[in-house]
Amino acid sequence: MPSRIDPAPTTAAIAGRDGSQAKARKRPSANVMIVGIGASAGGLEAFKAFFTHMPADGELAFVLVQHLAPDHHSLLAELVGRSTVMPVLEATHGMRVEPRHVYVIPPNATLTISDGVLQVHKPAPPREHRWPINTFFTSLAEDQGDRAVCVVLAGTGSDGAQGLRAVKDHGGLALAQSGFDHEAMTGMPASAVATGLVDAVLPVVDMPARLLAYQKQMHAAQQQKGSDGLRGDVAAHLKTICELLHTEIGHDFSQYKEKTLLRRIQRRMLVVQAENVTDYIDHLRQHPNEAELLFREFLIGVTEFFRDPVAFETLRTIAIPALLADKTSADVLRVWVPGCATGEEAYSIAILLREAMGSQRGLKVKIFATDIDDQAIGAARAGRFRSPLIGISPERLERWFSKDRDDYCVTKQIREMCIFSPHSVIKDPPFSRMDLVSCRNLLIYLNNDLQERLVQSFHYALRPRGFLLLGTSERLAKNARLFTELDKKQRLYVRRDDVHPRPRGFLGAQPRPANNTEHAEHNAPRHVEDLIDQHARQALEQWSPAYAVINASHDVLRFGGDTGRYLAPSSGTASLNLFQLLDKPLRGAVRAAVLQAFASGKRVIREGLTFLLNGHQRTLRLIVEPLPEDDGRVEMCVVAFHELEPAPHATEPAPDGTPDNELGRIQALEEELRGTRVQLHTAVDLHETASEELKSANEEYQSVNEELQSANEELETSTEEMQSINEELQTVNAELASKNEALNRVNSDIRNLLDSTHIATLFLDRDLLIRSYTPAMTDLFHLRDGDKGRPINEISPRINYPELREDVARVLRDLAVAERTLRGKGDAPTYLLRMRPYLTINNLIDGVVLTFVDITEIQRLNSEHARLAAIVNSSRDAIFGFSLDERITSWNASAERIFGMPAADVVGKPLSLLLPPNPSEDTKKFFVSHERSLRLAEFEMTWVRPNGESVPLSLNYSPVWDFDGTLLAGKLIARDITERVRAARHTELMLAELNHRVKNTLATVQAIAHQTVVNAPDLEAFKESFLARLLALSHTHNLLAKDAWTGAPLSGIINNELAPYRQDTDARVNDARVRLQGDELNLQPKQALALSMALHELATNAGKYGSLSTPVGQVTVTWTTRIRDQRLWLYLAWTETGGPAVEPPTRRGFGSRLIEEGVPYELDGEVTHEFPSSGVICTIDVPLDEVTS
Repeated sequence: MPSRIDPAPTTAAIAGRDGSQAKARKRPSANVMIVGIGASAGGLEAFKAFFTHMPADGELAFVLVQHLAPDHHSLLAELVGRSTVMPVLEATHGMRVEPRHVYVIPPNATLTISDGVLQVHKPAPPREHRWPINTFFTSLAEDQGDRAVCVVLAGTGSDGAQGLRAVKDHGGLALAQSGFDHEAMTGMPASAVATGLVDAVLPVVDMPARLLAYQKQMHAAQQQKGSDGLRGDVAAHLKTICELLHTEIGHDFSQYKEKTLLRRIQRRMLVVQAENVTDYIDHLRQHPNEAELLFREFLIGVTEFFRDPVAFETLRTIAIPALLADKTSADVLRVWVPGCATGEEAYSIAILLREAMGSQRGLKVKIFATDIDDQAIGAARAGRFRSPLIGISPERLERWFSKDRDDYCVTKQIREMCIFSPHSVIKDPPFSRMDLVSCRNLLIYLNNDLQERLVQSFHYALRPRGFLLLGTSERLAKNARLFTELDKKQRLYVRRDDVHPRPRGFLGAQPRPANNTEHAEHNAPRHVEDLIDQHARQALEQWSPAYAVINASHDVLRFGGDTGRYLAPSSGTASLNLFQLLDKPLRGAVRAAVLQAFASGKRVIREGLTFLLNGHQRTLRLIVEPLPEDDGRVEMCVVAFHELEPAPHATEPAPDGTPDNELGRIQALEEELRGTRVQLHTAVDLHETASEELKSANEEYQSVNEELQSANEELETSTEEMQSINEELQTVNAELASKNEALNRVNSDIRNLLDSTHIATLFLDRDLLIRSYTPAMTDLFHLRDGDKGRPINEISPRINYPELREDVARVLRDLAVAERTLRGKGDAPTYLLRMRPYLTINNLIDGVVLTFVDITEIQRLNSEHARLAAIVNSSRDAIFGFSLDERITSWNASAERIFGMPAADVVGKPLSLLLPPNPSEDTKKFFVSHERSLRLAEFEMTWVRPNGESVPLSLNYSPVWDFDGTLLAGKLIARDITERVRAARHTELMLAELNHRVKNTLATVQAIAHQTVVNAPDLEAFKESFLARLLALSHTHNLLAKDAWTGAPLSGIINNELAPYRQDTDARVNDARVRLQGDELNLQPKQALALSMALHELATNAGKYGSLSTPVGQVTVTWTTRIRDQRLWLYLAWTETGGPAVEPPTRRGFGSRLIEEGVPYELDGEVTHEFPSSGVICTIDVPLDEVTS
């Protein structure tokens, strides 16, 4: 039968519980039913669907526990709050749970509940030890009892399964989410269903209605329960239900504790929504699977490795050293673990034994682990356990377990020590010759009579001095005399050999003799006493004290003398206990003397004891004499009662004066009387002699009869041992059959695996002889079925592989894996060869294994991948990908440059790492995964590098789908748009500048036109002057346009105006007519336009009237810059020489006013215009705001 073990306690650091079964459970509040809901990645949509269909008018409270990133702010409460009108709060420490409220676990925290108050503990444990759903479900079960409800929604992993076990063990309700096919979703729901304890697998939209109906029915059932929480109508029909279960399942639960069964039946009534017990019985009869479900309900238990470490430490320090002390490599150490459940306890004992054996590794150990739950036995045989393994230290986990994905498997060394088999300790014969029986937390679920029978079975199953380990809440009760207590607190006992009760409850069981002493006495040869001894015994018998022989349990083994006067048995059940047989006034003194004698091992004498006998006061001497064994142990004592009486008074002599004849007659009569007495005594002696002879003959016959009876008992014992051996053989056969079935299944799996992979595999021995091969090998070698056993080098290959022999020799020599690429010619495929040593199950090298993988397509894909990777790495854009769990998976070189972070600091981190400090709504929406579009998307953001530099980015998002349309990942392309932003700003600036310049130019043209008209004598003169001035303005515009209106060179402006008068066409050198001197200087557009117009007027006047009007005239233009009033100034001098004599003008024309008034006005400078006879001199002194030289 499966072990009945309390739920695993919450971690001590969190809940502070010790998990003891004796610890009283808190009585849950009747006002609210708390529903714990666990989910992982993808759980948000399930939460939304659940609360969309959950009305807010029930007496339910909800606690949501989801796997959250510890370093990321959670929006879960806000998002769930959009789907319900109930308040959704993030849990805080000390918050009391109220009905119609939803509480959400905060990030980086562990959440538990105590007395209906949430307990939040920060920070959460490391990821490998973080099981938030298990932790909360367990605490919910301990706090709310049968009112606890747990719901397992979508998510990866197995978190929640162990917590669900705790909820079920306390009588709560468990639900799991199903997919569209009404089967449990993979991941957490599937792991929960695999426990076999889930009450219903439902779509998430159907769960609210189920919870409301469950709460309503539970409320109705509560009204029918008594003060002890049990319904009277269920107790009245318990026998009927047990009979139905016995008929369907074959196991009788009628001798289980009634209250335990009633609670389990009441819980099933709630699950199937039966209003009364008759409805449930009808349901049980109409639905055969309900009997199986009720059977599983009775078997619910939570077990773990090394549960109650103190008990296992006691086993390790006391029992195991004694068991190993007298064992040799030829012996077999036998252990029986009844009620093993899924095997954790059996494996724990195996680990203890293996650790303690040390140098005794040759010693064989057989641990028979049995249970009536065939599903639990199947799980135990697999030896595979979901992480985390509670109770296993890291050292033991490393030594005795191997990791297989999310599971841990016991090592072969431990697994082979254990034999698992279905077996009922109630109806099946017990095992025999056991060194240790460990039956923990099973007896507490059985009634007293069945407990007594099982303890007797365990006594029978153990060898002499064998050990028995029980649970801390279990007692031997009436069978205490069968065992000696070694550790009272941890319930460790050793078998006593002086009592041998026969186990009851299986075929062939008959009562055994009460003790060894009686058995030995019955078998001992009897010697007939001779007459002298007989007469002496008869003469002294009346003077000998009455006595009783008792054992260490104070049970009477032998009476002697007239003990009846001292006995006054108590009313009630008959007993041989001395203290229940003695007269009450004697009990106190006798008890004290007996205890002293057993404790000290020495004789104890009590004088002066008095008691009433037939109305007369009597005086006793009490003697308690220990009877030590050969080894000095005191197991028995003699309690003797010596009665003390006063000496009788002598009779008065006959008075003097009696007549002589009277005296003679009296003497004669006395002589006759003496003779008669002698004859009588002789007759009596003869009669007694004959009686003794008859008694001796009778005793001899009785001895022969006892010997026959003893022989018969030995035959019965042999029959029982044969029956036990047969049971063990059946168990071993079942184990072997299970192993053979598993082996055949593994062979079939391997064959199907090799056939389905289409990978060419060849098995060779050390001599290159073919052992086996897969069908795909025929594409590489000309192989047939008859080639097994032939050397591979005799087989014609279809591939070019001349190095085969050398590679095999190297692999066998170096014991390393060899790889080689075998390239085909032309269109022939290319294969990747892997050669590795062939290891037997005992890690012996016995050949090689060759696998040929066709990598033609892989190489093509690798080339394509390399080409695309080169494109990605050479791209100027940042390209990176992220997985469905929002973690960055790739990061190219441009991403390092643009974001300023190396790949090592980014890959594996959450995508939210790239969320800028002040994101836009589009950016924020993208980085919240559940609101992200599943189509191509583009948005812009400003990223701040770690050095504080801001970079404008344009991001393009595209999801990555597989061929069947399943979303696999996401991809982002980030482009640095600094230049684009700068160009846009420049364009905007230029447009504004252009608009301004066009307006200014039009105003300038308008002014030129107006002034030219005013000063022109006729239309032809107007045309000539106006066009020349427009041409000068156009030349300056051309210079400005060359540099996108950022400025124009001063030398270029001057050369444009003086180019028609040069003799040398190269403007970069001076000639006889034009000389320029000054540094390279760029002018702003405003300055360039104003100076170009002034220079145009000077050049036009020089060409018409000044030095350029003659062939030998010359114009010199010089310019310099200087600092004046903390500003940069330009000083330009225009000097004409070699021309006609100059006379000051009599009037001022438009050109003169443009030079003398327009330039100072536009540029805030100074202009001097002089007219000496040698030639015109004009100086221009203006400030320069921004200069580039």
